[in-house]
Amino acid sequence: MKKEFRKKVIADRKAKDKDFIEKNSDIITEKLLQMDCIKKAQNIMLYLDFNNEVRTDHLINKLISLRKTVTSPITIVEDRVLIPAQITDLENGIKVGAYNIREPKPDAPTLDVKDLDLVIVPAVAYSEDCYRLGYGGGYYDRFIERLRDDAVTVGIAFDLQIFPEVPKEPHDAQLDYIITETRILTPNK
Repeated sequence: MKKEFRKKVIADRKAKDKDFIEKNSDIITEKLLQMDCIKKAQNIMLYLDFNNEVRTDHLINKLISLRKTVTSPITIVEDRVLIPAQITDLENGIKVGAYNIREPKPDAPTLDVKDLDLVIVPAVAYSEDCYRLGYGGGYYDRFIERLRDDAVTVGIAFDLQIFPEVPKEPHDAQLDYIITETRILTPNK
């Protein structure tokens, strides 16, 4: 069930044109930059987009200009872990890594997971109560478990990726916020 659901949502997202992706990514970026949790955070990790995900390059450059420490994960496939590595330059500090996803170069300084104040996570889909359906590797679920209790987790997505429920398992993490082009969701804890 998860596999078919994942496939359909990815196909729907891939069907969107460049204008839709850019316009709505800009709206989501502006919303994020207004949030107190972003303003207060010093060490932020976020993904480098691919396959019509919400674009993150503009957000990364903006956060760097605000003197935030910005990291993105380096994927260690054999250990199934993510290592937060600093980004200071999107032009020269990035390479294509595991799964054809851009990531910081191996010589980038790394941060301890416990030093992160806020993590912006990718997903295929989200539920209205802030659970995520990832790409199936479990990397982010394991990563989120290792964060400090007060670290904030944020999902960013287009409205087409939000559902009343998504298939979930006991180890799946509930996020603190989901931001789309039209709304900000928080869990009803």
